[in-house]
Amino acid sequence: MPFHRHLIIPFLLLGLKFLSFSGANQESARLFEDLLSKYNKLVRPGKSPSDAIEIQFKFKLVQILDVHEKNQVLTTKGSLIHRWTDQRLSWEPIQYGNVTMLHVPGELIWVPDIILYNNAHGSPTIAAITKADVYANGSVFWEPPVVYNSMCAIDIKWFPYDEQECYMKFGSWTYGGFELDMVHLDTDVVEHVSQENGTVWNVELGVDISEYQESVEFELLSVIGRRHEKRYPCCDYPWLFYTVNLMIPCVGIAILTSFVFYLPNQSHNKINLCINILVSLSVFFLLLIEIIPPTSLTTPLIGKYLIFTMCMVTASVVMTVVVENIHYRDATPMPPFIRHLFINLFGRHYNYHRPSSPLRKKHGDLQFGDRLGETQPQTTQRPSATAYPSVPELLRWRVEQMGQNICYIEQTVRRTRRNSDLHSDWTFVALVLDRLMLVFFSTTILAGTMYTWFSAPSLTDYRVPITTQFPPKPLLF
Repeated sequence: MPFHRHLIIPFLLLGLKFLSFSGANQESARLFEDLLSKYNKLVRPGKSPSDAIEIQFKFKLVQILDVHEKNQVLTTKGSLIHRWTDQRLSWEPIQYGNVTMLHVPGELIWVPDIILYNNAHGSPTIAAITKADVYANGSVFWEPPVVYNSMCAIDIKWFPYDEQECYMKFGSWTYGGFELDMVHLDTDVVEHVSQENGTVWNVELGVDISEYQESVEFELLSVIGRRHEKRYPCCDYPWLFYTVNLMIPCVGIAILTSFVFYLPNQSHNKINLCINILVSLSVFFLLLIEIIPPTSLTTPLIGKYLIFTMCMVTASVVMTVVVENIHYRDATPMPPFIRHLFINLFGRHYNYHRPSSPLRKKHGDLQFGDRLGETQPQTTQRPSATAYPSVPELLRWRVEQMGQNICYIEQTVRRTRRNSDLHSDWTFVALVLDRLMLVFFSTTILAGTMYTWFSAPSLTDYRVPITTQFPPKPLLF
């Protein structure tokens, strides 16, 4: 009997405990049904639509899986601790058998959409939606596990004895700061710091490392948590990025095209400058191909401007070759209309004066020998040695030989001067043509740039952006 009594009592106790658990499960099931029967998980919790729900947030770091220096990616494993209050999930424990806590699947209730903003690859959202602990006062505690691949700028200055500073930026994807207020879970150790771009909250131990597993490669030196309050107004210049990185360099290259004609013709770098500008435009074409989609339905505005600039550069190369050919032309007689057009008309218009050669007097065109014609003998042969020429005859012969030599020198100098004058005329024409091309190319490039710039419809659209009429609520991180 005692043996059987000892066997029966445990079974009776287990039976009473089983009946107690069964009653608690029934109360939990009834509570679960009452809470979620009319619950809408798509509606943000809050007493009113204008009230912001406070999300107490903290990241628990479990392990640093990898720090990929080449790709600059930090891989971490841990969990995200969330705590908020949802009044729709509150109840009176006395009405449900003193049940004070309920495990609810995260798919059935509203959860904040906290994501990793500086995600490198993979999913920035929470992949595993685990169960949440719901308490009688409406407090919800949710800690899903995560594995993140965040971007981390690697400083290799002191490699391999380096220190790296990586950050993970969390925030809501859809809610602003006036709808979802993210605060640190440890609000009692928060340090307030005011900055020009917004208020910053610092927490010295901002990451939970209670379950952190030491890494054999890296040592964890500090885990500071910061909360930024930053407003994101509408951008007044949404096209500023491409203006700075594409349009302004193209305009600068186009302006350099006109300055090719400002270089002196004696310089041999004019063609080199033109070719370098052409190569630079080819590089910009490659950048444009990487940006725009491959379609032939229409030509983008920047593409039209690059084609226009390339045509101007090609024309500048052709005109530079023409000007160089004119500058180094030999003593070819200049046609009268070219002399009148470039020397008399354009030369005076641009206030250029050709250096004139020394003018001779009217009687200076006579040869030296002509002035000796009255005393010059008929023969130019040297007097015979047997005739014993007199001293005056010998002197006359010497003077005649000197006169002929002087005439030859004069003719040679005159021919050289004439060739030099012709070459100076062509050089002057090349200079005037250079200045004409400088004015023409500068005017054409300026007109083409202004036309291209102001032909964009967005530059003449003065409608007020809708985000300016209804300012967005700030995002808080």
